[in-house]
Parts: sequence; structure tokens; C-alpha cells
Amino acid sequence: MKPPHLGPSIAPRRPLNAVLCALLCLVCGLGLAHAGDPPAAMGDLDDSWRLVSDRNDIQVYMRHRDDSRLKTFRGVTRMTLRDQYAMVAVLEDYASYPRWLHFVDGAEEFDRQSPLLRYLRFTTHLPWPLANREAVLQADVVQAPGGPEGGVAIHLRNRPELLPPTDRYVRFPEMDGLLAVEFLGGDEIELTYQLIMDAGGYIPAWLSNILLRDAPYFTLDRLRRIVLRPEYQGQYYDYLDLRGPGRPADPVE
Repeated sequence: MKPPHLGPSIAPRRPLNAVLCALLCLVCGLGLAHAGDPPAAMGDLDDSWRLVSDRNDIQVYMRHRDDSRLKTFRGVTRMTLRDQYAMVAVLEDYASYPRWLHFVDGAEEFDRQSPLLRYLRFTTHLPWPLANREAVLQADVVQAPGGPEGGVAIHLRNRPELLPPTDRYVRFPEMDGLLAVEFLGGDEIELTYQLIMDAGGYIPAWLSNILLRDAPYFTLDRLRRIVLRPEYQGQYYDYLDLRGPGRPADPVE
């Protein structure tokens, strides 16, 4: 039996419109993989990336985007994870996001067209005197061919027009991201977290870049610890082909 959904109980809405359905294919400006492409190449770094931090087995890279004053930051780390579905369980548990996703103090799923296509709202708590921010995102889940021997990636694309604005938060005018898990063989995985954003409001680009530089490190450091917690072990989600003790045994023919 599939365990209950760990996030908030939100009834799926009707499809927003035909245009939204057509956006199932990713059109990210970061040069990320498209919906049909395997995410396994996320660890490949060309000469445009520069190493800016290497500590605690987490490497953080930075590159300039040609059409933007902002920088893209990518964090990469490796760890041992015997239960691959534990990572899915963490990502389904929206209440836990503030415990590992840097600067995020709230997360909710406000619409879902399938387990692989979701719409999320994040809120951030920034230090005074900065105003708090919010992001409205489309999340596409992509599994590479090969099942447990491949990888899984979540592509985040900014969709600020999907929800009405609120006076309590400044909405990010630009944000795109990636969280990828590559299965390296045995129980070893490689985690990649990549982010570019324009914080909007009165935060200058140089300060946004400083905040972004820290986000991959702290996010990956916390994620690789929380995914090993007992409550995330032994679960199963039938929309991904992964390994784990919670997966039902294959029927005997």
C-alpha cells in the first residue's frame, strides 16, 4: 500500500488552460535539460563554471549568464543513500522544507496536474531590513532512462502569473532552479542543487548574488542529513521507478 501523502492535503484543481498544458516541456533559460532529456549530466561542468567554495564535501560553482547581471550558482555533493525513495519522501513533505531549503520558511503545493507536474509557492524569510519574498513555481519531475540506475531531476521554473500578488511579500520576478539526484552505482548518489534568481524590490544584484552563493551549500548540507531520518525510510511512490525496502515485491509469475 502506498503511504499517505506527506504534504498538505490540497485537492487538484481543473487544468488552468490549454496554454499551461502545453508548457509541460521545460523552457528554462539556464541551459538545463528538457523534459525528455536525462538529468544524469548535471554533474558535468564546462569551463564557464568557476569553483567558489569547497568545504564539507560540498562544491559550489558559479557562472555568469550572458543575458543577465545575475550569476547562477550550483552545489554538488555525494553521499550514501540505501533507500532511494527516502529522497522522494522528503520532497513530498512540504512542512519539512524550512528545515533544509535555505531561506525558505514555508512551502505549499497549490495545484497538481500529475505527480510529475506540480505548482508550488515558497515564502522566504530574509534578515531585517529586507522585505520577505515569495516564489510561484512550476515543478517538473523528470526520471532518466534506466530507473534506479539513472537519476531524477526536479526543474523549477518561475510562474509568478499563476497566483494573485499579496501585500505581505515581494514576488521574485525571476527564479529558475534544479534539484537533481544521480545514481552512481551501489548506494552512492550525487546531489546537484542549482539556482538563479532576481530577488526584486530593493535588493541590489550584488547582494542577491551573495545570498545565492550560500544557498546551495546550506541546502545540500541539510538535505543529506534530513534524508537519513527514520521517518523517511521504507516508503514507496509508484510514479518513480526507484530502489528501496518500501517498494512492493515483484509478483511471482
